[in-house]
Parts: sequence; C-alpha cells; structure tokens
Amino acid sequence: MHLAETKPRGTLGPCSLRGMAAGLVVFMVLAISRGSFAQGEPPHLAVLEGQLLATSADCPVLRTHGKDQPISAYTTQLYHTLQDKRLANREVRLEGLMKGAGTFEVERLYTVKDGKLYRVRYFCKVCNIEALEPGKCVCCQQPTELQEIPVSENNR
Repeated sequence: MHLAETKPRGTLGPCSLRGMAAGLVVFMVLAISRGSFAQGEPPHLAVLEGQLLATSADCPVLRTHGKDQPISAYTTQLYHTLQDKRLANREVRLEGLMKGAGTFEVERLYTVKDGKLYRVRYFCKVCNIEALEPGKCVCCQQPTELQEIPVSENNR
C-alpha cells in the first residue's frame, strides 16, 4: 500500500505545508510593511502639511507650498472626513504614503491650530457616541458634531 493511500482525507502533505509556509511569509512581509507589528509611529510614513481644499469634483486636494497635491485615503471613513466641507480651507497635517499615480494616500489626519495638532472626531452629544466619519448618528440619526481633540506626543 502506498503512503498516499493511507493518508486521511483533509491532511496536508509536504507540498501543502510548504505552500502554507510561503503564504505565511508573504503575509508577514505585507503586515510588517504596513507597520502592523511596529510600535509607535511607523518610519515609512511621509508627512505633508498645508491647506485642505474642497474641489467641485469631491476629490480632496492638499495645497502645500503653492502646489496642489491630489490625496486619497487608506480607509473610506478617512476619505469621507477629507471630503467634509467643515474642514475645507483648514490647515492640516497628513501622514501617509506617496502612491505611484502621484496621489498621496492618507493614513492619519490632524488639524493644525497655532502650531498644535488636533485629532478630528465626530460625536453625537445626544447619544454620547463617537462616529468614524461625518454624517448622522447611527442611533438617533441627528447630525454628528465635528470635534478637534488636542494631541500630545503620548496619544499620537
């Protein structure tokens, strides 16, 4: 009798294990490159500061040093925040990655007032609920309030 005939169904052979190991290595490399295992601020994030512009095409743009930089976002919630008209023409600090198409992909957004950083959040005072993006409260359906929370080096 051959070994392959005695192997129970659903068991992994050596080729399957090598494939799984290779897949795990690829997953870990991707995770590390995104900074998920790093503590603190990942060193790969670039920083842009400037004025957040609202455009007629709903495509957010950052004006920095007289140039307009197209921006995208790492998440849809962050993209909706970048499109929030209440943040139009505000000074912001964006942390993210420059993409091949010349677009800057934002991973973190801060507003800047008097040289100090603020975290943006949306909040419903009625329900005491923080939202991830602008819009209505998930509970009472009232509009959420834009709030800016001071950032310290400890809670960045």
